[in-house]
Amino acid sequence: MKHINDYLSVPYVDGGRDMTGLDCWGQPRFVLHNVYGKPLFKSFGHVSPDDKNNLTNSYRQIVDQFKPCSAKEQAIACGFRGGNLIHMGLCVFTDGQLQILHTSRKKGPSIIKVSDFYKLFFEVKFYEYTG
Repeated sequence: MKHINDYLSVPYVDGGRDMTGLDCWGQPRFVLHNVYGKPLFKSFGHVSPDDKNNLTNSYRQIVDQFKPCSAKEQAIACGFRGGNLIHMGLCVFTDGQLQILHTSRKKGPSIIKVSDFYKLFFEVKFYEYTG
């Protein structure tokens, strides 16, 4: 799948890492690879999205493969609360503006404004994948 809109029909699945279902870690990983041609970063598909400590530990294991940046196309958006990684999305340019593609158990895949993503978390960091 080579278009961002193709991913809006992929359901949310805990631990999902392919087109049958994606979670908030799997979706940016898969889109970066299939749309933008980046190598796949480590999957951590065994880590439950509800286990925020292990999700944060997984993030810490690979964060050196990323460099901090501002919000820009292909940047991974990471939402934090209390120092824990809570959610991830991917910055995409669509409808003439920079937005964030993400997926959640409650709403499934969607594209939201960057400003709306900021409202969901205490802290938001953006990273460019250099792997």
